[in-house]
Amino acid sequence: MIENNYIQLYCYQAECGDAFRIRYIGDDNKFHNIFVDSGYERTYRHILQSEIEAISKANEAIDLWIVSHIHDDHIGGIIKYIKAIRDDEIIDIVKEWYYNPPRNYAPSRQQNTISSASSINQGDFLYEYLCQIGKQPLFDLVNDLEGIDFYGLKIEILSPSTENLQKLRDKYKKDIPLERNEYDEISSAKSSSNNDYHIPLGAFSLNSAKEDKSKENGSSIAFIATYKGSKILFLADSHPSVITSCLKGKGYTNKKPLTCNYVIVSHHGSEGNNNSDLYSLIRCNNYIFSTNGEKHNLPNKSVLAQILRNSHRNSKELYNIYSPYDTDILCDIFLIDGEEVYTKWNFEIHLCNNKVLILDK
Repeated sequence: MIENNYIQLYCYQAECGDAFRIRYIGDDNKFHNIFVDSGYERTYRHILQSEIEAISKANEAIDLWIVSHIHDDHIGGIIKYIKAIRDDEIIDIVKEWYYNPPRNYAPSRQQNTISSASSINQGDFLYEYLCQIGKQPLFDLVNDLEGIDFYGLKIEILSPSTENLQKLRDKYKKDIPLERNEYDEISSAKSSSNNDYHIPLGAFSLNSAKEDKSKENGSSIAFIATYKGSKILFLADSHPSVITSCLKGKGYTNKKPLTCNYVIVSHHGSEGNNNSDLYSLIRCNNYIFSTNGEKHNLPNKSVLAQILRNSHRNSKELYNIYSPYDTDILCDIFLIDGEEVYTKWNFEIHLCNNKVLILDK
C-alpha cells in the first residue's frame, strides 16, 4: 500500500543537461507526475521515451511539464516528444505546461500552424505547438507570483524576475534566430580550458566569481516544490543574485535558512551561477549535479567548495553529492585531496549509471 505522503524524485541522464520528474500522491489520492526540462533530443530517445510510455501504460499522465528556458540541453527532449506526436508515433499525455515564451509574439501568430515547424527555432516551435493545442500559459511564470498549488504540491517560483524575462524578450524583439546553445558563442580557447580538479578543496577562495550574463539562463524558471513538509529546490540555470534576492524577500537569512531535502545545483555546477551567499541561505544535506563531467568542465570544483566549506554550514551534518552518472571524470574530482577529504569536510559522493537516479524524500 502506497502511503499518502509518497514522493520520489527522478534524475534522468541528460549529459550536461537537465531532465527531472517528481512523482507523488496528490490530495485526490492519485499519482501525479511533474516533469522538469528534458535534456537534448537524444535524451528523449535514450530514456524519456520509455519513461513516458511506462507512465501511459500505468494509466497516468504528465500532469505538468515545466520548461525552464530555451537552451538545447533543457528543451531538446521536449522538441523530440512533440515531433513524435506530430508523426503519429505517440499521443500527447501532457495536461499542462509552464513555459515563458522568449518573444512578445504578434497575436496573429498564435493562429499559425506548425506544419513547417521543423525549420524554426526550438523556442518558437514549442510556443506555436502550445498555442495550437490551447495550452500556452496565459501569464508569465515569474517570481512575484503567489505560490501555486498543484494537487497538494506547492510551487513557489524564485526566477526569473519580470526584469530578467523582459531582457530576454528585448534581445529577441525581431524575428531573429534564438540562441540554441550558449556555448556556441564561447571561444574555442575558453571552452577547451582545463577543469579545476587539480586544486585541493581547501585551497579555493569562496569569494563569488563573476556572475553569468546569459539572458537565456537568466530567464530560467527556478522554483521550490513543497509537498507535505518535503522541499526540493530546482535552480535550472538561474542567476544566483536573483535567487538570493527572492529568498531574502521571503524572509530567509543565514540564521533562518530555507530548509530543503534536495537542491538541484544551478547550471550543472557552473561557478557563474552559484555562490557562497546563495548557499548560506539554504540548509540542505543533499545536492544534485546534473552532469556527466564530460562537457564544459562542469561541475566546477569551486562550487563544491562553496557548498561544502560554507561558513554557515553545520559541519556535523553529513552532506551528500549526487550525479546520475558514474564517469572517470567525476570519480577524479577529489583525487588530489586524498580519501581524508571526505572525513575532513564530512561528505559522500553518490554516482549512478542506470539512466535514472531515483531519490525518496
